[in-house]
Amino acid sequence: MSTENWSEERERLARLLEAVEAGTVTHIDQKDLRQLQATNSDNVAAIKARLAELNKRLGPGDGD
Repeated sequence: MSTENWSEERERLARLLEAVEAGTVTHIDQKDLRQLQATNSDNVAAIKARLAELNKRLGPGDGD
């Protein structure tokens, strides 16, 4: 079980999304199964949705 809080998760997901969009990350973990899968529109959309949910809960963060 991770001890990551919502702010830390938001920061991690924001960095991940930036790396995916920059092309430096091409594979991500598939829903805690510890299996990498190529990035695609579905898993990128899931990252964006979770990031939006965290932003809504936490409000604007530094640099937002």
